[in-house]
Amino acid sequence: MNPVMPNSELSRILITIAAAILILAGMKAAAPFLGPLLFSLFLAVIFGMLLHWFEKKGLSARLALLSTLGIFLAIIAVFILVIAGSFLQILSELPRYQNELENTLEPGSQVLIIPGIDLTSLTVQDLIHSLSSNAAGMLMGISNVIATSVVILITTLFLIFEAKGFSSKLQQIIEEYRPDDLNRFTTLAQKNVDYIIIRTEVNLAMGVGVAIILALIGVKYAIFWGFLAFLLGFVPYIGFWIAVIPPMIIAWFDLGPVYAILVLIGSVLVNLIAEYAMFPHLAGRGLALSAAIVFISLLFWGWILGGIGVLIAVPLTLFVQLICELFEETRWVSVLLGPST
Repeated sequence: MNPVMPNSELSRILITIAAAILILAGMKAAAPFLGPLLFSLFLAVIFGMLLHWFEKKGLSARLALLSTLGIFLAIIAVFILVIAGSFLQILSELPRYQNELENTLEPGSQVLIIPGIDLTSLTVQDLIHSLSSNAAGMLMGISNVIATSVVILITTLFLIFEAKGFSSKLQQIIEEYRPDDLNRFTTLAQKNVDYIIIRTEVNLAMGVGVAIILALIGVKYAIFWGFLAFLLGFVPYIGFWIAVIPPMIIAWFDLGPVYAILVLIGSVLVNLIAEYAMFPHLAGRGLALSAAIVFISLLFWGWILGGIGVLIAVPLTLFVQLICELFEETRWVSVLLGPST
């Protein structure tokens, strides 16, 4: 005969489930604020490690902070110049890409005209005209992206300023309230930070590699596409393919289908080296998550936080795994999130 669950235990389970639902609902409602904040924390962790590295090399605290802030601002400036410059150049060449697209679609229009589809009427000009009718909405969307980016930039700067003091406060809190878990928390936190740093290094190598391949082939805006590959590399499984499609299209229009295939082959080789040689060598199995959990985390955090949630889905899941590991009642969740043994 199965034992009956005590009412008190059942009540605790129901309260826990209700609390989790309320927290998730609150996170989704606060996504416009919470998403940029979490992304700023993600950047602050990366540049906080750089700050710590400068201090280990013998720089004073002030000089290490100034060096870290200088590198952060320089990277942001380069990204803005590359993105803005490439975007303006692409806009200036839209008429030529329109002609290329029309010439490409024209042979197939006779085939598809029978079911009532006339590809000759589907031009880039029509698309632009359609988009221009919603110009107000587009401008609002662009302004929201700019405002979010400014919030992330300013918040990250403040977090970098407070990185050292915040780490000391966190350690003090753990020593006071959970002294037995200090070593475990430090180990797990370091493991998760290592994952973020290694993921960034691998993505950087992949982005640089893609940019070099595209430049050698002769694809325009190679630096921009390399940056896109770096950024979308944080989205496992699908980010790389999203990043490689635009330069393939550009190569097809500018150079021909053979060069588009070369873009695909070269980018895939770079991705294979980065993902299946470099990343396992640097990270090892101990920093991995279950492949199914990674994919589910993309859907989950994307639903909760939007696009930012997709970018930082893996770090957020690693953080959840860290927290669950600290408590006996939730340690099974940490095991579930981890890789198969």
